[in-house]
Amino acid sequence: MKFSLFVLLLSAVLVPHDYFISILTIRHNGEQQTLDLTWQITAHDLEHALSNVAELKLNSAQEHPKADSLINAYFVDHLHLTLENIPLNWRWVGREMEGENLFCYLEVDSVKDPDGMSVSNSLLQDVFMEQDNIVHMESGGQVISHHFLMGNGMRTFDLE
Repeated sequence: MKFSLFVLLLSAVLVPHDYFISILTIRHNGEQQTLDLTWQITAHDLEHALSNVAELKLNSAQEHPKADSLINAYFVDHLHLTLENIPLNWRWVGREMEGENLFCYLEVDSVKDPDGMSVSNSLLQDVFMEQDNIVHMESGGQVISHHFLMGNGMRTFDLE
């Protein structure tokens, strides 16, 4: 009986999931004139995407010593932010794990007003065709959301 239960639990853990979603929340802080980005990603999906570069082994004793810079470099390839046709650059703030979820924190300085900001988000779409990257843009109490699916290009967020 115990063995059967063990096999059942093990198979549940090893079965790949049927959904592939990331959630990127971009909050405009008008007082500090920054964009605060919080990106929620399934950690093992990101590890899989970067497995040809390095074994990240996130949140373990064997974690890759350059995990943060490898993740950030992957983000640079898959997230593009522009305002008034000028690319925006972020700085890496940090990350934390919560169960299987990886939360990454980024910040963009010197943004007075994000109205008209364009976003392109192709995170993990090079690995998972079904990947849905949800972006929430928050500013002045307003929230606009968009789903970036495979093949979507830039999306401009018009805030009024």
